[in-house]
Amino acid sequence: MQLEYLGQYWNARTRRVHLLGKGEGAVHDLTPHLPYPSLRGELLDKLSGNAALPLLLESAPFPTAQAVLEAERAGGTVPELLAPVWEAALATGAPLDESTLAVAPDPAQAHLMACILPLRAQAFGVTYENSALEREAEGRKEDYRYVYLSGRERGERCEVFIKGTRLNHFYGPHGVMGLRSDLTNSRDIKGRPKQREQVLAGIEPELAVVTYSHGRVLGYTLANDVSGNTIENESILYLFQAKYFVSCTGIGPWLWLSDEQQNPGITFSVQIWDDTGRSVFQAEADSRLIGMPICDLVAQAGSHNTLYAGEFFATGTNMVPGDEAKVLKPGWRVEIRSERLGSFVHGAALVSAENPGNPDYHRLETEAAGA
Repeated sequence: MQLEYLGQYWNARTRRVHLLGKGEGAVHDLTPHLPYPSLRGELLDKLSGNAALPLLLESAPFPTAQAVLEAERAGGTVPELLAPVWEAALATGAPLDESTLAVAPDPAQAHLMACILPLRAQAFGVTYENSALEREAEGRKEDYRYVYLSGRERGERCEVFIKGTRLNHFYGPHGVMGLRSDLTNSRDIKGRPKQREQVLAGIEPELAVVTYSHGRVLGYTLANDVSGNTIENESILYLFQAKYFVSCTGIGPWLWLSDEQQNPGITFSVQIWDDTGRSVFQAEADSRLIGMPICDLVAQAGSHNTLYAGEFFATGTNMVPGDEAKVLKPGWRVEIRSERLGSFVHGAALVSAENPGNPDYHRLETEAAGA
């Protein structure tokens, strides 16, 4: 039985984030068998009570990202590094029940988390033709069509933007996507008065890729590039605010370890339900419709910015909900599903800097260390 997937879960007993492995449906805790110490664990053990601990933890990798870092240090790959760890976990004969971990995040209960909490997440835009066409309908023809064709027809510059650099930018399975609680402007671009409304956010279900620091792809997962498209549609200068805020990046439960560099040919679907349980949107996508090879997109992103070990990229969306599903409301629910990458279910809630809506695992681990 080979190791096929990596994930993470909150261990309510140790009060720390653990590394998970999965192969042929069997799930095992890898953390007790790792051949290297946890960088976060060392900080928590040695600096408990130190005022600098929270700041240092911000740059200390969680288990999946550290596995990538350790593999690079050893001059190998993640599967090579973790193969003996997986064998040791199998030998214990103590698999975990994935269904009992697939619950809402609760510090008192073990639960699945995002398969990776990267030190940085980025996203590519308008990589699918449908995305460019939708933006044309919103009056952005010159900008978005130009970018799509530059990549698709000539292999030139793609769109790439930052999606996360801190823990509170990310959420995982059964967490909540962030709905911005601020308001739109009181006048339109031509100066005419208009009604102000909450920005909220829309979904952008995507295939995501995780890489080594040299840019080679190491695996794929599901993602939601949450977008405050209400303000993005007011002005393209608001793109940064529309893309970068607390709980703006959803990351699925399993990272499929794959050496496919061009395109993995992943098909996936999305469904949205409102707060009454009524289905309001369904669609499907195929990653083979991405306009450039994924390795070429990553190479562009890494050409003038150094990548981290475990760099995370969302690869663009082919599913753009319209009508009532264009902007989600609090209490709505989303499922992104793939036969290869599993099911990523999450909710939606109003957020702010003071209330990101999802657990702060830095704080939880720090509190446990000081207990």
